[in-house]
Amino acid sequence: MNSKMKYLPLLILSGLLNVFFPFASLCNDQNKSYDVVVYGGTPGGIMAAIASARAGSSVVLLEQSKHIGGLSTSGLNRDEGEHMDRSTLGGLCDEFTAEVAKRSGTTVHLGNEARIWQSHIAENVFLDMLAKYNIPVRYGQLLHGVVKSGDKITSLQIQGGISYDAKIFIDACYEGDLMAKAGISYTMGREARATYNESKAGVRYMDEKVDVSPYDDEGNLLPNVMAGELPVEFSASQHPQCYNVRLNLTSDKRNMVPIEKPSTYDPLQYELLARCIQAGYVTKLGDILGLYKMPNSLKRECNNRQFAYVSMSIPGAQTAWAEASFTERKAIHQQYRIYTHGLLWFLKTDERVTESMRNEMAKYGFCKDEWTDNNHWPWHLYIRAARRMTGAYIVTQHDVIQNRNKTDVIHIGSHYIDSHQVTRYAVDGTSFINEGRMWQEGMRFDIPYRAILPKKEECSNLLVPVCVSASNVAFSAIRLEPTWMHLGEISGIAANLAIKNSVSIQEVNIEQLQQKISEARIPLH
Repeated sequence: MNSKMKYLPLLILSGLLNVFFPFASLCNDQNKSYDVVVYGGTPGGIMAAIASARAGSSVVLLEQSKHIGGLSTSGLNRDEGEHMDRSTLGGLCDEFTAEVAKRSGTTVHLGNEARIWQSHIAENVFLDMLAKYNIPVRYGQLLHGVVKSGDKITSLQIQGGISYDAKIFIDACYEGDLMAKAGISYTMGREARATYNESKAGVRYMDEKVDVSPYDDEGNLLPNVMAGELPVEFSASQHPQCYNVRLNLTSDKRNMVPIEKPSTYDPLQYELLARCIQAGYVTKLGDILGLYKMPNSLKRECNNRQFAYVSMSIPGAQTAWAEASFTERKAIHQQYRIYTHGLLWFLKTDERVTESMRNEMAKYGFCKDEWTDNNHWPWHLYIRAARRMTGAYIVTQHDVIQNRNKTDVIHIGSHYIDSHQVTRYAVDGTSFINEGRMWQEGMRFDIPYRAILPKKEECSNLLVPVCVSASNVAFSAIRLEPTWMHLGEISGIAANLAIKNSVSIQEVNIEQLQQKISEARIPLH
């Protein structure tokens, strides 16, 4: 089946698609040149643009949607400091999290606790930081192509005819679209254990099988159970970590938009969950939804539950995203939104849900003050992993756990090796199993400069601070917004040094770069 036809019903259902990916607006940047072009208004991209401008480079920030901030303005409302060593954080990331927590009325922690904020306030803080350095932001910038001369990108072309020339380009989007268009080597999914001799690699069965039938009365698989044979443990997999909509809910009636029955509601989508509830596997709302408290507020972050039997992810739906067209991504995003809205309604109303769970769910509604131009739904889908560059150096599990010191260190990672469940399969006629979860307490490890560099023969003027060069296991410890903010800021610093010294990004003097990183208050030791 043609991939566009596959998602056609979802496209018809959606009247809001232009909110996610509006057409590129024509502006005065038609064929304009900059020192640095940053593609992707994620937190990492924002920090890359600020660092470039602060160092004296002319820069433009290109965002694909109508709003900057990525997940930090779309429901991920904390820096996850409770799972990191805060002594490794600094620079613009620390400046942002301190300011946004302060404006949100929450405590600015110095120890290993999370700094927490509200999404709409985060967008305002990001905009203020960009305005301080007069950085232009262009919205609706959907990448069409890249022009190269030898090993250099000369121009980035946007759908609608706009092009941007630059000396250095930075790919800061979650998907690595610019990297891919530029012909940089990359990978997706999960490597087999044998690829890099990683004990945690490949297909993983940390969770026991669930004695609930994944089949309907006619012998067909229930929705959200993947077809096919059970994968062999530790083998390679095309499927990356799961995605979900990470939204905010509130119990404050003054700020609440009620959760009504969606026009697309299909109770069959939640049949497996209903059976898990009836079998006693699920006994409370927290077994399904991660509802995280937000201080001084009745709001809750609502996230996929990492170890849940059934939660907010759609197993397998994440796999097509990275290589999908922008039109196809709209449809996939809408698929998740339809599923999530229906899940909330199911938990609120279905008689197979326990009364206590229904009563708890009934307390919540959408937040009136969030995402006001999108019916109070987040602008962005939670993309945990998409493409990963195969660059100058590939960070693996060994670099995270054992060989942790690097002479070209640019940032110290410290988060857990953290992967939500990835896939769900039938074991037999009476049971199913979820696969892919990883969770190991983190330790400090050096992230080398080479991890954000392509191979020089592939490109000498592109930096990739988000889709870094790493195995799936290592990426699971890197894929945090604070880490990406640091790597973005460092990319901006490195870009300026390359321009100033008339060298390729691979030839930037590492001692000089590390000195600039330290001056930016980013710890290296």
